[in-house]
Amino acid sequence: MSFLTGIYAIHAPASALNNGEGSGDIKAQVKAIRVQNREYPYVAAQAMRYWLRATMERREPDRAKSPVYRPKGGKQQAYTAGDPIQYWDDDLLGYMRAEKAEPKARRGRKSDETEETPEIAEKSDGTLTRVGAFRTGTLVASAPAEIVADFGTMARGEGHPILHGHEFYRALLVGQFSIDLSAVGTFTYVDSSGKRNLGAEGRVRAEALGLEHLPERFAYRLPFEERAGRVAALLRSFARLEGGAKQSLHLTDVSPGFVCMAVLQGGNNPFGLLVAPTALPELHAEALREVFTAYGEDFQSPLYAGLRQGLMDSSRALLAEQSFAVRHPRAAFDQVSDDLWTHPEWFA
Repeated sequence: MSFLTGIYAIHAPASALNNGEGSGDIKAQVKAIRVQNREYPYVAAQAMRYWLRATMERREPDRAKSPVYRPKGGKQQAYTAGDPIQYWDDDLLGYMRAEKAEPKARRGRKSDETEETPEIAEKSDGTLTRVGAFRTGTLVASAPAEIVADFGTMARGEGHPILHGHEFYRALLVGQFSIDLSAVGTFTYVDSSGKRNLGAEGRVRAEALGLEHLPERFAYRLPFEERAGRVAALLRSFARLEGGAKQSLHLTDVSPGFVCMAVLQGGNNPFGLLVAPTALPELHAEALREVFTAYGEDFQSPLYAGLRQGLMDSSRALLAEQSFAVRHPRAAFDQVSDDLWTHPEWFA
């Protein structure tokens, strides 16, 4: 199995990109991990996935997103269509659609418990789950950062000023990601958690649409052009990532300022320790050299490196030493997107 695996970094000069519960009524707090009285600000993986989904919806409008359904009656439940054949996000980001299958005599009637249409209700096929082909870790500061408390006032109009406060920080946020290329556009029907992507109705539809049947994997597969197209669209959006909290006060470009990735055999990420945990961010020279001595046999592609001018400039010589073509991160993502089309074996 081949995985496009890497790390990326976001330069947060004075930011509050992901916030937790407030303290009292007037102070918004950023999320942070505390280690021996030192704090590492972080952005939750769910927040990053939301940014990526929203960015792709804006930049790739021709790719339909999966609708969301919520049961009536105040139930704490929501699920997407669970249709990875039609929707890119159900395919790449995964889903869990847990429904109680109705007796056959009731099939086709509008449910009294959900806001679904009769057409969707007819497709009810019990619990469908899929582990997303795209995986991401939490974005965490590469080194401890001081979290600053800032206070302001609402002083417009008459009356006493109203105090409010929030936190922000300066850090290089580093995260890992991986795309299981063999899982993209490949939908299994094994009765096991995460592997029952298609129910009986889904299999009938896959046959009707002429999807390739892989009986040895208990799966159906989309054509290569659609699989490669979905990954390429995701990478283009990743390179142009937008989002983040407190942007009206702490405008921050959340598109990657650094990226290092490659197609590897197996799901391990050899790049996780490339950014040294120093106050001034830089690449860890020995960690980079070790990647090729320890994982060299796993590489199925060149290493794609991207680094914006003005960020970790001292590391450019190290990358040049390894004969890497260092580009802007956007160009690095776009290069991978282009190379996908000439390597169908990566998706096998």
